[in-house]
Amino acid sequence: MKKNLLLFFVLALMQTPFFAQDANITVTGTVIDQEDGMPVIGANVVEKGTTNGILTNFDGEFTIEIPSNATLVVSYIGYGTTEIPVAGQTNIEVLLKTEVSELDEVVVVGYGTMKKSDLTGSVANVSSDTYKDQHMTQITDMLQGTVAGLNMTQGTTAAGGGEIEVRGANSLNASTQPMIVVDGSIYNGSLRDINPADVKSIDILKDASSAAVYGSRASSGVILITTKGGGKGKPTVSFTSQLGMSSPTNDFAPNNASEYLTFRQDVKRALDTESPSYYYNNPSQLPTGVTLDQWRNASNNPNADNTREWLTRLTFFPVETENYINGNTVDWYDKIIRKGAVQQKYDLSINGGSDEATYYWSMGYMDNEGLVLGDDYSALTTRLNLNFKPTKWMDIGMNTQYTNRDESSVTADLTDMYRMSPYGSEYNEDGTIKRYPNDFTVENPLLDYYGQDRENKINTIFSTLYTNIQLPFGIKYKLSFQPRYEFSRDYNFWSSETVTGGQSGFATREEYSSFNWILDNILTWKKEFGEHSFDLTLLQSAEQNKSWYSYLQNEQFTPNENLGFNGLQYGVNPAVSTNDTQSNADASMARLNYSFGDKYLLTASVRRDGYSAFGQENPRATFPAVALAWKVSSEDFFNVDAISQLKLRASWGINGNRDIDIYGALAQTQSDIYYDGTNTQVGVYNSTLANYGLRWEKTESINLGLDLSLYNNRVNLGVDAYLMKTVDLLMERKLPELTGYESILSNLGELENKGVEVSLSTVNISNEDLTWRTDLTFSLNRNKINSLFGDFDENGEELPDYTNEWFPDHAIDEIWNYNTLGIWQVDEAAEAALVGLEPGDWKVEDVNGDGIYDELTDKQFIGYTEPRFRLGMRNQFNFLKNFTASIFLRGEFGQVSAFSYALRQGGSDTYDRRNEVNIPYWTPENPINDYPRLITNTTVYGGGIQIYKKNSYVRVQDLTLSYNIPEDIMDRYGISNARLFFSGRNLYYFSKWPGWDPQSLNSPLAKTYSIGFSLTL
Repeated sequence: MKKNLLLFFVLALMQTPFFAQDANITVTGTVIDQEDGMPVIGANVVEKGTTNGILTNFDGEFTIEIPSNATLVVSYIGYGTTEIPVAGQTNIEVLLKTEVSELDEVVVVGYGTMKKSDLTGSVANVSSDTYKDQHMTQITDMLQGTVAGLNMTQGTTAAGGGEIEVRGANSLNASTQPMIVVDGSIYNGSLRDINPADVKSIDILKDASSAAVYGSRASSGVILITTKGGGKGKPTVSFTSQLGMSSPTNDFAPNNASEYLTFRQDVKRALDTESPSYYYNNPSQLPTGVTLDQWRNASNNPNADNTREWLTRLTFFPVETENYINGNTVDWYDKIIRKGAVQQKYDLSINGGSDEATYYWSMGYMDNEGLVLGDDYSALTTRLNLNFKPTKWMDIGMNTQYTNRDESSVTADLTDMYRMSPYGSEYNEDGTIKRYPNDFTVENPLLDYYGQDRENKINTIFSTLYTNIQLPFGIKYKLSFQPRYEFSRDYNFWSSETVTGGQSGFATREEYSSFNWILDNILTWKKEFGEHSFDLTLLQSAEQNKSWYSYLQNEQFTPNENLGFNGLQYGVNPAVSTNDTQSNADASMARLNYSFGDKYLLTASVRRDGYSAFGQENPRATFPAVALAWKVSSEDFFNVDAISQLKLRASWGINGNRDIDIYGALAQTQSDIYYDGTNTQVGVYNSTLANYGLRWEKTESINLGLDLSLYNNRVNLGVDAYLMKTVDLLMERKLPELTGYESILSNLGELENKGVEVSLSTVNISNEDLTWRTDLTFSLNRNKINSLFGDFDENGEELPDYTNEWFPDHAIDEIWNYNTLGIWQVDEAAEAALVGLEPGDWKVEDVNGDGIYDELTDKQFIGYTEPRFRLGMRNQFNFLKNFTASIFLRGEFGQVSAFSYALRQGGSDTYDRRNEVNIPYWTPENPINDYPRLITNTTVYGGGIQIYKKNSYVRVQDLTLSYNIPEDIMDRYGISNARLFFSGRNLYYFSKWPGWDPQSLNSPLAKTYSIGFSLTL
């Protein structure tokens, strides 16, 4: 009996798991939008804790087989995730609640904010969260290639950065850099002073209507930077550390030791056509059939030592000969180009607050090495953002940043690096730097690196001090004062070891300081009357800019040069100059945003600016703008389930450019010291003519746009087309010599820009285990000079400016030069001789066939230096709950750039005694068609010739991978979150460009790998 009972209990225990399981059931259901009752198409319905799932169909319906006690997890982009316990149910209705959509996100516009869905102009928004795992030296690193219509270059120095341009060049002489606004305040400083870790978001105002509220300075677009602020709650401490290593994206080196010997042999053969070819061969490597006696007898008086004889034939200098014999070489490229340049960055911040006060304080430090030896950059930044709310109707605060930059770099000379023989000597016998390593005129590329002492420090303070006051009737008043201070010193001393230092040193001291302030008074009023919504902004602004500059120099220090720039008074030839400036400006602006039924949107603004730099007849200018938008998808007749929003936009406006010499409209004077035979005299004379009628450069712009969102914002498309015309270009008009002046600053000509921009964002996959988003940008821009100086020839055609190569009816960047057809080959010698050339020279099209190359008749328009179109694509992944990754590809297409190395303009007396970059060259035995012979004839080309190479490219610009440490682990140590991350920048590119990099052209560009960690307490 006991055995039977035991057997029964064992069998029961074995069967328990099966008794505990529920049988699978088939569950059907519908997923519905809670607000409008419409079915949600493509929602994810997943059995919790498994990969068992399905998507809803076009009616929002689903069918899934799951255990009867399972839980369903229902999610869709733009909605909150909902969990539904099945509990045996076979038919379920799921209500999804809409989260704040991308269209409801708030973006910053001039002197205010708006919902993205209410924008009437062309505005792009960039969140810093997307780039938090990248190694960024400047905030421009997050913008390069990521925004349609925002064109940027990559900086090649340790300080980073790059040129910025919105929608192409719209000026010939004035700056085309966009205006920068930080926390609502116009910012006149360097972007180097803004720590990327402090940035919350960036908004780019591209069309005239969006930027018109900044009027006189907005013709090249506006970039609005919003920094982080404090939040309510306990203090939150965040720390981030990054360490990176850089090397060039491509090696572009001079000939090494063995290549240099071959190069010198070929140069000598090119210069000496009478001696037999083997005359310059290494005696131990003679061609087949040539004896050593033949080789020796080719010289009238051969050296007893065959090696020395050979090196003498190659015109080696004595120091080169001795180094060759002793096996000594110098790899100048390896000494000057860093293959492991280090970048360090550390950021610490604290934020928190209450209902009455919030705060954000940060400190950042970076220390970067550049790719070129001596290129070093460091910066210390700190920011304090405070906001206090003493009463319900008022708050006061400040946003202040301080930066200390050290830009005291003295870099090695790349030009001399290429010229330097690998058989020269870097040091003298006593260990000092050797001024001429070859005992010849080519300077040591490390001469200044070792012999120059420099201290270049820049300190800046920028602050926005503000108060917001709630007035009766819904009116708000903001008073904002924005001071900016800059103090810099650049001290240099060149010792007597350097060429600049001469016999006993040369020193300079430059000191610069500036104080700028802007005072803004802003009134805003928002009111709704039924379906009518009004948002009115009024501005009155005043501005002043002052600067002070002093320059001192001296040389030939006695009794010695040991004090350097600390003892300028001990030199014998002092010089001093100063330049202090002041300019003033004011502005008034009014803007109205009107909406009817949340379907028809209107933005109208007018701004009037005054600036002291313009002529007395035109000290002010007016800049109007208007924009309209129609939310077609909000109409009752529009009933397309797949479309979340369809909006059409149109805008027109005029903006200005005031970036000129602040005294350019005035008659300026200079002094001249001379000796009249008896006494030293000082004369004062006019150096420029006044132009009392000088006025603003103005850009008129039309923009047409479309915004389309599909499948509850899972697909977002933005398309813009624009046409801009800039008139009254600020240019130097040349004057006849009899006037006594070279030129006068005038308003002349017209420039046109037009283009198309497309931005596409998609959520390709969205579920518990994987989210995949793609952002794609496309842009193209075409510019044209409509008119210049108004000078016409006898045929009525406007004359071009040949000096600057500006041509009416052609693009600014269109290249006017000779059209090369390849290289003259040996069998074309007779034909080449007709135009004064030889085999190995560049074959150039002779347009009129007269046998003479004349620039006016034979130069043609052969390409463009700016890309014909640009592409960018970012793919972002969130997977396995705690991992994120992204990859960004960038491409620019259709442009060419000058590659002067391909000219091979040798023939000078020193050409056979210096090295050069290692690129191919033509010889009869190597009859290539894309590079000429070593000693090329370019004297026959009237006006000079330049060679251009294609530099279109596709680049893997950014790659990131990060891991968020699970919360349950962090909670044990009181850490809110922690993240480990890796990033790579400029990892690889595809291009035919033969130089350093298709973007940097003639300078090395960094490929960087970095690792980092971030934690928050």
